[in-house]
Amino acid sequence: MKIYSSLDNKKRKTIILHDTFLYKGGGERLILMMAKTLDADIASGFFSKGSFDLREEGFRGKMIELSSEIFKKGFRHIKLKRAFLFKTKFLKEYETVIFSGDCISAVRNTKKTSKKIYYCHTPPRYLYDLNHIYLSKVPFYSKIFFKIGFFIFKYLYERDLNNIDLILTNSINTKKRIKNFLGLDSEVLYPPVKLEDFKWISQKDYYISVSRLSTAKRIDNIVKAFKQMPDKKLIVIYGINDPQKEEIFEIGKNCKNIEFVTCPGNKGFNEYIGESIAGICIPIDEDFGMVPIESMAAGKPVLGVNEGGLKETIIDKKTGILIDEGGKVEDIIKAIKYLTPEKCLSMRNDCENRAKDFSYDSFEKKIKIYV
Repeated sequence: MKIYSSLDNKKRKTIILHDTFLYKGGGERLILMMAKTLDADIASGFFSKGSFDLREEGFRGKMIELSSEIFKKGFRHIKLKRAFLFKTKFLKEYETVIFSGDCISAVRNTKKTSKKIYYCHTPPRYLYDLNHIYLSKVPFYSKIFFKIGFFIFKYLYERDLNNIDLILTNSINTKKRIKNFLGLDSEVLYPPVKLEDFKWISQKDYYISVSRLSTAKRIDNIVKAFKQMPDKKLIVIYGINDPQKEEIFEIGKNCKNIEFVTCPGNKGFNEYIGESIAGICIPIDEDFGMVPIESMAAGKPVLGVNEGGLKETIIDKKTGILIDEGGKVEDIIKAIKYLTPEKCLSMRNDCENRAKDFSYDSFEKKIKIYV
């Protein structure tokens, strides 16, 4: 375990536990904003170089790294569960503990009088709605062991939830999942976007996809669609730790109209969005999805899919277009033809106004009520 002292030597009363800072994703960005808003410390399984540099992002609190960086999924999962269970005795020093991601086993190490809040991005999908998909990828001879393991993890997860005082979640979509799978109530606290960070700059000649390169994000379908539209340019911004980047690189190989760019710093990231024609985001039943809000904050409409949290953020034909469930290649092509540069320019004001509903100011007021 490594402890990085706070920059101001201040003893804080609130700490946020987040399972891993592996990617530059919406969940990681949310926790960073939450910690800065609440003046909290952060503990995590590990802080990867492929994620945000918390100090560069202005975080001043203590950082506690429970384990070393691990990329192999199964091994990482087990090792981190042990770390959160056995290396979090320090939680007794805090008056408020917020859990984010797959780490609530650490609730057993909090003091009885502390306030315990669980920000649930989604109930662990490998235990609930996507359990069958995870098991289908397991070799037949070891499937029974995984079934037993998942059964135990599910039992422990639901038992630990009994010690939580309040569940917050990121969307109505996830609120319904929590009620459906766990029978528990939760309060929706939408992740915020700092609107001042995202501005309409210009309109260049490319569409943009900002996402982790994985099957769950359907980036493969986006790339396949642009392979069939050589006159349309696509820029894909991805993270260095993304799980299926080689596979997706292969799909886009030798396509001069498709460019892959590793996620730059904030300034470069915001410029890519601010100079695009439109954003593309078609993940499988996304819990919430911050990228569409960031695109709209920059006055850019979004090609989304009529699933999950995107139904709560994108207004069809007003701030973008929602294609049918499944995110099929032919539907992407049809939607891109609809989202001409001229059409996208006409949506600019509606996009910017829609993004204001997810402002940082609104988030700050609400979270301080709960905490």
